[in-house]
Amino acid sequence: MGRLLIVIVALASVAHADSFHAGLNLRADPGTHPIRINGGVERGCWDLNLTLDPMFWTDGQHDIDAYALKKGSSGGWAVLGGWRTSAVSLLGGHQFQEKLILGVGAPLPKLGASLRWRWAFELATVVVKHGADLPSEWISFEQGRDFIDLVNFGMFVTFEYER
Repeated sequence: MGRLLIVIVALASVAHADSFHAGLNLRADPGTHPIRINGGVERGCWDLNLTLDPMFWTDGQHDIDAYALKKGSSGGWAVLGGWRTSAVSLLGGHQFQEKLILGVGAPLPKLGASLRWRWAFELATVVVKHGADLPSEWISFEQGRDFIDLVNFGMFVTFEYER
């Protein structure tokens, strides 16, 4: 019942969105593929996004991001929070890496009436790895080596059509 309520609220929010946007998510970090597809809805101070990885066919790895930007200034600076699920092909199947995403973002000058681009900087931390017939592995803080390899910094720019 709770999930149904969440879906109904989400659909109602989309129906009353201020704008929709879709385009490319271009990344500078080696943690994900450099070109991804981004889309979302903006309502008030919230910008909700879903990012898909069309390059999975190149190496069997793919990422799906769901994140939100909450604007906190008149210039459009925003805090970013979300979740990334990465699937990596291994001999035992796919290992899934669940990552918490935190960061900041800001709009760049508009490229036209309907074209926008935005910049963001993120910290992605692997919270848990599971699947591929391997035991689940949660992030640990026992030693620096336990978690330092599970933390990635990234930067991206989105080029999007906005309506």
